[in-house]
Amino acid sequence: MNKFLYPLSCLYGVLSKADKALKKTQKLSKPVISVGNLTWGGSGKTPIVIELAKFIVANGKKPAILTRGYGRQSKEPILLQDGGANIALSKSGDEPLLIAKSVPEAAVIIGADRYKNALKFESEIKPDIYILDDGFQHWKIYRDLDIVCINAANPFGNGMLIPAGILREKPKEALRRAGLVIITNCDFTLNGDAALLRTMIWDWTAQEPAMTYYGDFQYKQLNLKDDINLDDLKKQKAVLLSGIGFAKGFRNSVEKSGLQIGGTIELSDHKSYSLKELKKIISNLSKESRLVITAKDAVKIEQIADEELREKIAVLTVKPLFCGESIYERGNQLWQEKILKILASS
Repeated sequence: MNKFLYPLSCLYGVLSKADKALKKTQKLSKPVISVGNLTWGGSGKTPIVIELAKFIVANGKKPAILTRGYGRQSKEPILLQDGGANIALSKSGDEPLLIAKSVPEAAVIIGADRYKNALKFESEIKPDIYILDDGFQHWKIYRDLDIVCINAANPFGNGMLIPAGILREKPKEALRRAGLVIITNCDFTLNGDAALLRTMIWDWTAQEPAMTYYGDFQYKQLNLKDDINLDDLKKQKAVLLSGIGFAKGFRNSVEKSGLQIGGTIELSDHKSYSLKELKKIISNLSKESRLVITAKDAVKIEQIADEELREKIAVLTVKPLFCGESIYERGNQLWQEKILKILASS
């Protein structure tokens, strides 16, 4: 622990509690499901938001996702519909654009004041339900269900609050507010650590957590629509490029998909790219190599890529799957029961 950062962590804890006590919670006209976490980055939250929106659509309802749009240059609230067509990344941010492209039937509302923005666009989009992205510490909006994602590979860091650690709240107390805890990256742990984490969270909350891992690996062109043949990719060396919060998870998924890894380039989360730097990267690749990136990076690179770059890139797409072992098989059942109960009231 950094002794110089410890006082700042204490201050962070005090200010967080004050923020919670002082904020007035307001209720929207439709039910709200929040998807959040306890840590700073890398918990697998965005894939869960996407799967939740897809599940809602599959059940005949229209979701609207409320998100801040971290890292975007614009402060103006905007609405993405029909997959976010013709929206500049600088206005949307990477994660909102990825959500919009992944679930074109959903509306994505971007802006800091998520309650005010919901009211602003509600009459236009007429949603049946709201998904509050990164909402576990968002006290302004009342939630009908709080889903919390915990990365099994690094659940609580060193146990300290930001900035001495990665925690936004102390987990034992905070998780009691959760309606459903989802432990992600369960295949990334060794010696039954994920099962121990599951037992510990169950003891804390008196509710059974669901457990997921990443699977259903598919490789796409940069537009995230056209498929790339996996057998063809297996004949090449994959050079991994990522600007995400948990690069080790990306590498793990590429390895599980069967590709040979010939190198990795790991950059900061929400990294902005330029065509010049990307062209330099591919100029250093061998003829037998392919640049493999994440879907989150793809929405950023797609808007600046030329044909040469497009031909050299493959995008790995994955989805969270519930663990199928006998003691975890209730995960999908828990997920569906919790969400369907909320949808029934929408």
